[in-house]
Amino acid sequence: MSGGTMRVLHLFANYKWTGPADPAIRAAARLRALGLDVTFAQAGYVHRGGEHRVAEELWRWRLPVVTGLELRKHFHVPSLLRDIAALRTILRRDRFDVVHCHQAADHLLAALACRRLPQPPVVVRTLYDPEPPSRGWRERYAFRRTHGVLAPTRAACDGVVRAFAVPADRVLWQEPVTERRAVDGADQRAQWGFDAAHRLVGITARIQPHRRFDLLWATARAVVDAVPAARFVLLGRGNETDTRALVDEPIRRLGLGAHVALPGYQKGAAYDAALRSLDAFLFLVPGSDGTCRAVCDAMAHGLPVVATRRGILPELLGARRAGEAPGVVCDEDPAALAAALVALLQDDGRRRRMGAAARERANRDLDPVRAAERTRDLYAALLAARGGAT
Repeated sequence: MSGGTMRVLHLFANYKWTGPADPAIRAAARLRALGLDVTFAQAGYVHRGGEHRVAEELWRWRLPVVTGLELRKHFHVPSLLRDIAALRTILRRDRFDVVHCHQAADHLLAALACRRLPQPPVVVRTLYDPEPPSRGWRERYAFRRTHGVLAPTRAACDGVVRAFAVPADRVLWQEPVTERRAVDGADQRAQWGFDAAHRLVGITARIQPHRRFDLLWATARAVVDAVPAARFVLLGRGNETDTRALVDEPIRRLGLGAHVALPGYQKGAAYDAALRSLDAFLFLVPGSDGTCRAVCDAMAHGLPVVATRRGILPELLGARRAGEAPGVVCDEDPAALAAALVALLQDDGRRRRMGAAARERANRDLDPVRAAERTRDLYAALLAARGGAT
């Protein structure tokens, strides 16, 4: 390590603002704030007309970047070969101690590029799904050359140990993180045409067929029948075809027009204001981010969450301490989801208690500073085990 400062290169094989992009960038920024010399490799490959949101966010977080790598998400042999040569040049030149991978494609790239280097860095992989990756040849190759793994659930940790023979003491259970949020401040109720008498249920989801919008609107209809003051707020966007088929037509068919607000995709301060407007949060199907960042952000705003049992959701919303749980998990059934929401909307006291438990859970267990400290300590332990400590 140069001058005793740990040098870390983060790889992210995508230019799109896909699910893991935000936690990957935040992790790198938090590690840099702890004093590590962190650089982020900015993908050079962009589809024609594509928006490089990752580059925008890297600039916003003021993270130093290195260019020269294509970092395609999908397996593409000529691109991979070019990136192997380019990454080897970067690693020889800049002498990184750790290469931290966040996607399957960049994980394979790191494993290939580090071969035959006279002083290869430690390779670390963060997983974002609640289960371990499949045992394809690329995964087996990459994990055989991986020194440490961070995984969001105990099941994923155990699965990595079993499937890829990574020593258990090198696999860190790292829960999702979310920033602390101000629960007081501007909201958007009036902008949406609602007042304090309304009970607002929010859902954040990209408008896509697999996100179970059929289940959403059936649940909404049942909730509105029981609680006429209930309103549903969809925070998300999609293409014109999916929006018409999955949102506009079902709302019209079920007579929900007066009970639904469609503000669209929100980000930054506008998203915080939107979440502050809500009384409860509904989440049905994880998207490209298996850690369900939208649920974590809702909890940080003190919102009780009703969700299905998919993926990480039962672990994320389960009670761990005495008192109220931060949320309720249900079967994928409109009647069950509606009953859970109606119980919350009709009981102000329970809603407040569950919201307080959600906020406490987010602030205590999903703390990004604590996560960065644990990641730094994992780096140090792996370097020490390899003989790279100074």
